[in-house]
Amino acid sequence: MGVAIAMLIAGCGSSPEAGPKDHSSKVDAATTVSSPARSSAVHGSLARLGGWITYRGVDGIWAVDPARPNRRIWLSGAGRDPIAWSSDGTKLLIRRTSPGGIDGLYVLEADATERRLTDGGDPTGGSFSPDGSEIVYAGRVGERTAIYAQRLDGGAPRLILRSSRRVSFPDGHSARAFVYQPALSPDGAWIAYFDGMYDHSHHLWVANANGRERRIVLDNELSAAGHVRALTWAPSGEWLAFVTDNSIYLVRPDGTGLRRFASPGELVTAPGVQWSPDGSRIAYLRIGQTCTSVTGKDEHLTCEGTLSIANVDGIHEQVIEGIRTPLSSSIAWNPSG
Repeated sequence: MGVAIAMLIAGCGSSPEAGPKDHSSKVDAATTVSSPARSSAVHGSLARLGGWITYRGVDGIWAVDPARPNRRIWLSGAGRDPIAWSSDGTKLLIRRTSPGGIDGLYVLEADATERRLTDGGDPTGGSFSPDGSEIVYAGRVGERTAIYAQRLDGGAPRLILRSSRRVSFPDGHSARAFVYQPALSPDGAWIAYFDGMYDHSHHLWVANANGRERRIVLDNELSAAGHVRALTWAPSGEWLAFVTDNSIYLVRPDGTGLRRFASPGELVTAPGVQWSPDGSRIAYLRIGQTCTSVTGKDEHLTCEGTLSIANVDGIHEQVIEGIRTPLSSSIAWNPSG
């Protein structure tokens, strides 16, 4: 498995016309670009992708330069999602899936190796600590979920918190809420996360980094049926962004300022939203209803969509890339640009 980073050293090497056509995207002529040739040789560093956006295509992880969208590089194979970059832009946290389910969280290193950090457990979310020494994520052990910290140099995961809330159902029974999609603040002091039943009864929380103090940010606003995904902090730490089944929302960590960022047009259904390094723009996946599945199962759906960017006020949308991607996919914006 190779990473074509060598092409960055020479400004992506050959012109786009020199590489083979990208078989991962079916897009309009206005957004169609050719892909660089994949190389088994590895040179340079992932840091050379500073300011680039990574996304999941049907054949693996791609990186695209939002300033020059014709510059794209294939980073890793199929069944991988880009979750988060380290603060220095040299490591990429990815989630690997296989026909049997989620394989776990890995770190993609500059030499193209993928180092396992977690075993299965249906991990959701994921953030690097500011110094890059560990990640924070949510995982499942049996029927229980919790938020953990895992050091990159190994050792057992460290428990941070579990949900303390119980959700009541119309028939009178109740169940402990699951926790999912944790996101560590840029300064490492806070963890934002959701708890609920995955497809209803969501609460958005913020806890300190050791999990001992927590407060509700949103409750009734998110309790209706539906999914929430892709929780992420603005670089300033002043805002959070997240995705619901058909909208993207912004809210301050104290619960004020809740507003819809994007919803008109095609449905925003893929769990992909990320802030630009300077916090002035937001990248997101806009997935429509043109989806197919070779097996007929929802988990195998592949959809037509776009990787787009807009100002934080939601205007001046720019389509960066027309893509074909699994319905459940993600993006990550390298912060070092």
